[in-house]
Amino acid sequence: MKLLFFIYNHFLAVILLVLFTFLTDRCCDTVTKVQSYEGFSESFSCSYESQYQNSLKYICRGNRPSTCLQQALITSDTKQNGRFRLDDDKVSGTFTVNISSLTQNDSGSYLCGVQRNSDVDVFSAVELEVEGERSYSSVRETTATIAQRWR
Repeated sequence: MKLLFFIYNHFLAVILLVLFTFLTDRCCDTVTKVQSYEGFSESFSCSYESQYQNSLKYICRGNRPSTCLQQALITSDTKQNGRFRLDDDKVSGTFTVNISSLTQNDSGSYLCGVQRNSDVDVFSAVELEVEGERSYSSVRETTATIAQRWR
């Protein structure tokens, strides 16, 4: 009976630890929403405080801060990785991420991270929505409609 009680208590402790980790490993009160189309390039900027000018900046998919750096798509050290590019403007305190040749698979949550050596990293969240290919005929039709309204 003691063994059963011991197993039950450890099982309960593990469940509580997993729940606590899951509930607390979230990020960011606000989310920047970005919309674009397949085949386009899109950029979004992430700001940081001046004391982090020389810190590592990075971007990852998802919304789990605890694993973000290990799963980084790009960092300020590598600057370019395939379709992803990161440019750090230390004067303005922002880094810009550009994703080229977007596909609908690029849709989803991203975290901008700034590494802090003595504390938890700083994050901001971006939600990217990539819609189907935008045809040039629909752009021309929209332009024509607007032009007709102004006659």
